[in-house]
This record gives sequence, C-alpha cells and structure tokens, in this order.
Amino acid sequence: MKKNNYKFYHFARVIVKLVGNLYFGGKIIGKENIPTNGSCILAGNHESNFDSYLLLASTKRPIHFLGKKELFESPFSFIFKLMHLIPVDRKAKNPEARRVAIELLQNGAVIGIFPEGTFRNKTDLILPFKPGVVDFALKTNSLIVPFAIIGQFKFRSHPTIVFGTPLDITKVEEPDKVKYFEQVIKDMLIQNKK
Repeated sequence: MKKNNYKFYHFARVIVKLVGNLYFGGKIIGKENIPTNGSCILAGNHESNFDSYLLLASTKRPIHFLGKKELFESPFSFIFKLMHLIPVDRKAKNPEARRVAIELLQNGAVIGIFPEGTFRNKTDLILPFKPGVVDFALKTNSLIVPFAIIGQFKFRSHPTIVFGTPLDITKVEEPDKVKYFEQVIKDMLIQNKK
C-alpha cells in the first residue's frame, strides 16, 4: 500500500477546527480514549453535515471517513479526495470501499464511520446501524471507539462529542454484535443528553 500524503489533510484540519470552534463552540469529552497509534474505528451517531468538524478537532491522527459517493460528483470532489474520503454507494454493495477500509486498518489507520448511513430522522431516534463497523473490526482486529454527538449545529450552540471507552468487539459474547454496538451508542446518548 502506497504511503498517503496528508499535508492537505492537516492544513484543512486546522482551518476546520478554527472556524468550527469560532462559529459553533464545540465541546470534546473523552478524546483521550482515541488511541495514539494502531488501527481503530471511530463510530457513532450522525446528526449533521458538520459532524466531521468535531471528529477532526478531536485528534491529530488522519481520519479516513466513509462518505456517500455523491460527494465525489460535486465541483468540490477534489477536496474530498485530498481529505482521503472513501466513497460509498448507499444503494449498493461496496466491495471496493470495503477493501480500501480493511487495507487501511490493516496498516494501522483510523477510519471514521456513521453506522446509521444518513442523518437521524425527525423523531430523534437512532436509525438501525449497518454492519460495516463490526465487520471491519472483526476482519482487522481493530478497536472501535464509540462516540455520541449531542446538540445542534447552530451559531454558538456548543454541540458536544463524547468518546467512550474503546471496544474490542471480538470479546463481545452477544450473537448480534451490531445490535450490541447500536445499544452502546444509544446508552451514551441517554447518559450525556443535554
């Protein structure tokens, strides 16, 4: 696997963090739970297009987000490529996205996933999780770092991201590990609700 160039990523991360902090005033809790090295998957609920700001602000480690393929059909597609996003077709199977994500994890990278696949609906309930997070973790023996995003993304609204204790899904005995992880996020949202 060729070595990635993250110069643009680190530059963009600083800008996104600065602008996001000034406009939203986001809060980060538990960022020490993100490993400083080795593969891991950051996974949690999806609130807004601005969710990635809180994740980018939480760690200096490059995060390879899985993002909808439509992003790569826009005039700004070159930015998403420079940010190392992995395109995903939400209406089809994604063998290439899966291959890339697994290869990155096998090489000690960080993957960012929103298992709901889209924003939460208006009832404010978590949407059913897709199996990708658990599948990637089992295939690569990677830790999952759960996160819960609480609050809205409005001017000085102080949205908060809370990172939980890293989870070794291989040690979870429940047969439905996807449902188990979904419940972990639900519990975090309840415990940290504003």
